[in-house]
Amino acid sequence: METWPEFYWKSGRTKAGHQRYACKRCRSSFTIGHPARNHRRQSKNGQILKLLVHGTSLSKITEIADVAPRDVYRKIDFIYDRVREFTDRREGDLRHVDWERYGRRFATDSQSLTLNWPNRKKRASVSVQHLCTAHANSGFIVLGHLQFDPAGDMAQIEVDMAVNGDLAKDRCWRRHGRLWTASEFKKYLDDITAGVEIDPEILADVDLGLQLPHEGGLVRQDIQQYAHALMLRRMVSKSDSRFFFVQDGDAGLSKAFLAAFAPEVAAGLVDVATVSFGKYEFNDTREVLYAKGRKDLRNDLNLTAQQLDSLPEFVLNEEIDREIVKRLAGRPLDTPFEWPYHTKSEPSRVVDLRTDRPELSRERCARLMRLATLRSVDSYFPKIRSNVRAASRPVSTPSANGRTWDRHFLYKPEMLVKIIEIYRFHHNWMGSRDTKRTPAMKLGLAKGKIYERDLFGE
Repeated sequence: METWPEFYWKSGRTKAGHQRYACKRCRSSFTIGHPARNHRRQSKNGQILKLLVHGTSLSKITEIADVAPRDVYRKIDFIYDRVREFTDRREGDLRHVDWERYGRRFATDSQSLTLNWPNRKKRASVSVQHLCTAHANSGFIVLGHLQFDPAGDMAQIEVDMAVNGDLAKDRCWRRHGRLWTASEFKKYLDDITAGVEIDPEILADVDLGLQLPHEGGLVRQDIQQYAHALMLRRMVSKSDSRFFFVQDGDAGLSKAFLAAFAPEVAAGLVDVATVSFGKYEFNDTREVLYAKGRKDLRNDLNLTAQQLDSLPEFVLNEEIDREIVKRLAGRPLDTPFEWPYHTKSEPSRVVDLRTDRPELSRERCARLMRLATLRSVDSYFPKIRSNVRAASRPVSTPSANGRTWDRHFLYKPEMLVKIIEIYRFHHNWMGSRDTKRTPAMKLGLAKGKIYERDLFGE
């Protein structure tokens, strides 16, 4: 229809109101209609969407929504298709976003998600990395990628690589260099567990390794990181603004961003920093460090606790920048900086400004040090854990010898890809009942919240 409109004409409408077309040559009529028209129980779409993003397992959804398990999977496929269509149309390449108004800072980090092992022959976890980039000011999740390619056939890839001699080539020259092979993955696991000592009496019952997904292909993490950075560059490259990208303290991730934005870094339009902090501190320890950080800040600014709390945020930030400028005096370039004022979310924070250069003023450097935080993306990961049942943390019991399995986890990695993308859409555009302004509204992409009727056209 869209490709050759001259071959058809409009021929009225159906009882449901869908446009009917007729072929000018054979005179046969047909309708395109809405994608939801073939769903006999359309009222279930919104209900299943809400259950998916509010911590309900697939088995419970079948009971609550009163649908067969087969129909739940079909509904998820349909919702995913609608979400992809919506985001492709509304997010695009973000060329219309006013970055100067809404902020030019992004945070990137990853979390590990676990799948159930496929059979009892090898009871080892299937783990994939979920890599996300969030817009710092709005909390909008710009990109979310799972370390998985559903189109990959590992058995066929192994055969292809053996036939064409890929295994003897460097990875950059391989046809399938972006995916793990079974033999290389096993060698990788052997290398990282070589220094682990296990009691010989329990050696037979302990499996320190992981395994590849039984469907699709596991993407190498460095390839995932470079692809993620390149896609982000494509989404913001239409703007002449100066951007600031903050990543977790992963050397490979920072290298990916520096390589993807190399021209912008050389022109001084992009700054890149890595952040590390005490992620595994207990809450009590965080409270103590936070109190110490506030005390040190009061002493440096010569203020009482009440005066410090009453300062407007922009005034407090200016005062902090002045103190950081003093501490940066005489600091060598490319030296990690220990942030002196602990926060509860990021205690003992260390910032490594990877684009540090002689022409960068100390005032600008101090501001970048203050803004280098992962709070926007790290606050999204706990929401994934608590609101997507299949993404919750695996629990290990003593009888399992360290192995993890959960009856609510998924066996099909492709299904996890779809559910994670559906949740990203819900977080960005819909929010909860108490949400007044969604991240999409804060970024200027929407004037109001998106509801089920907007997504499904019901």
